[in-house]
Amino acid sequence: MIDSLFPTDQERFHLGRVALGLESPDLILAGGHYLNVYTNEVLRGDIWISGRWIARITTDPCAHDTRTYDVSEKLLTPGFMDGHIHVESSLVAPASFAELALQCGVTTVATDFHEVGAIAGKTGIQEMMLAMKQTPLKALLMTPIQLPFLPEIQRTVGSLVPAEALELLDDPATVGLAEVIGQKIVEWLTDGRPSDLALLTKATTHRRTPEGHLFFTRGHELDACLAVGLSSDHESRKQDEVVEKVRKGLFVMLRNGTLATEVETLVEVVKSEGLPPEHIGLVTDDMKASDITPDTYMLKKVRTAIDRGISPIDALKMVTHNVSSHYRLGELIGTLRPGAYADVLVFDSLESLSIERVVSSGRFVDEVYSEQRKVPQYSDHLLKTIPRDPITLEHLRYLPDGFSKSTVAAKLIQLNQDTRFTELVDADLPVTNGEIDLSKTDENYFYLICANRKYNELVGLSLLKDYGLKEGAVAVSLGHDHHGIVALGRDKESLLRAANRVIEIQGGIVLVQQGEITAELPLPLAGIMATAPAQEVVEQIKNLENMLREAGVKWREPMFFLFWLGMEVAPYYRISDHGLFDTEAQCVIPCVEP
Repeated sequence: MIDSLFPTDQERFHLGRVALGLESPDLILAGGHYLNVYTNEVLRGDIWISGRWIARITTDPCAHDTRTYDVSEKLLTPGFMDGHIHVESSLVAPASFAELALQCGVTTVATDFHEVGAIAGKTGIQEMMLAMKQTPLKALLMTPIQLPFLPEIQRTVGSLVPAEALELLDDPATVGLAEVIGQKIVEWLTDGRPSDLALLTKATTHRRTPEGHLFFTRGHELDACLAVGLSSDHESRKQDEVVEKVRKGLFVMLRNGTLATEVETLVEVVKSEGLPPEHIGLVTDDMKASDITPDTYMLKKVRTAIDRGISPIDALKMVTHNVSSHYRLGELIGTLRPGAYADVLVFDSLESLSIERVVSSGRFVDEVYSEQRKVPQYSDHLLKTIPRDPITLEHLRYLPDGFSKSTVAAKLIQLNQDTRFTELVDADLPVTNGEIDLSKTDENYFYLICANRKYNELVGLSLLKDYGLKEGAVAVSLGHDHHGIVALGRDKESLLRAANRVIEIQGGIVLVQQGEITAELPLPLAGIMATAPAQEVVEQIKNLENMLREAGVKWREPMFFLFWLGMEVAPYYRISDHGLFDTEAQCVIPCVEP
């Protein structure tokens, strides 16, 4: 386990002596051509590696007898850096995520673990970072400002107060503030006081980067966000928005993940508008483990950028040096130079970009994973995170006592899969014995709930249209960014069965058909991540998704979209543990009008 991101005195001394030829390197990658990110050239050079660092790049012979790996006619590039990813969304624990990411050439990630923080607080975030340090993958922490993000609305199991965020900012592995919401900045400037900006002041003073979540933030509001120190944005949705943000000095991160497709839709603006490519990074945000493959993770972003007119070298820099330089680590990460991390990808050629081997911190990743590995152990603080009692039928009453009409006017959430936004549709629903009865309609309508993990009385009710499931129910313990239990069902009994099974197993995804549990994916780590081996979880994800599709689900991401139904900062209507939530007005609205 490496405690320090930066070289120690001993490492610097030894590294310099290797560069002078006074001591032997540990490994030489010989005969290849490497990408020089400073001159945009591909140059001939042997890479001398000492420990976790590059000591020298040269065509001179080495006087010492040392291990040499032949990379003749191969292309060598820096390891990929994912500059914005939520590891928890992979559905696998840190060790498994690292194993999947490294095989895809990702040697460094910037992550905030705010999903765990909302469940287990600062202690949970620190335990996740410790787990990451025990892998060959380098993890840089982006600390949230506070958790939950909406304390006036969300009642989460865990929390993070600004004083704790200040403590996390002092951690050597912390490189910035995460998800600084543009509208929050505007609110603080309009109705707040200078002390509201204390975390931003501390971050910028100590050379940490405040990372913006600037959804729909344009014009003078965007200027205000830059004025108080925000340095990036990953929420652009339009090409002219990318242009505005780059021109104003922001580093713009374009996403491609399980749901996000902004690399596909926006990266071509770099060429069409003549934007400097070094101000663009290609990142992920959220991606489930089954999508983390060499062809679908970072290389897909690179190849998509090339297809949209970006040069191969600029595209590679968008997932290496551009990102590391933004985080002020450009001399250590995302580059091949003496004194940088020995993170090296061996490609067959610049044309096909097929990864042949990965070196992370000076070691071949396949050799590291051939060794016996410790099974990570997690505390009960992260393994017992759903203390609530089972949900009962009484929690699922939509109508007041004595309701006597045969129908009721209702508002149902409907998802736009292309935008990932939601809208409301009106419908008259049948009523039997004073309660909504969806069995009396042929429409694809669902009961939809969000149950708080801790507070038994908080079970929010809403309704959903067109998920596609023909019968039964599905429940998940992931509801960004609070992680209440979100469940939907064609009938209440199936919904209760699925939701209560999630509570029983302390987190997971459960499918109920014909009244029986037919599939489940346990997620015991904070109730959002599996602790089983990576490939086992990948197969479970694929199996569950196939079963959902066979059961009639029409959404292209039958599980992943469910996680966002509870996200109270996403447009426009979501399910919260208080009920149907209008995310623009930031208030609960009735889903029925009795």
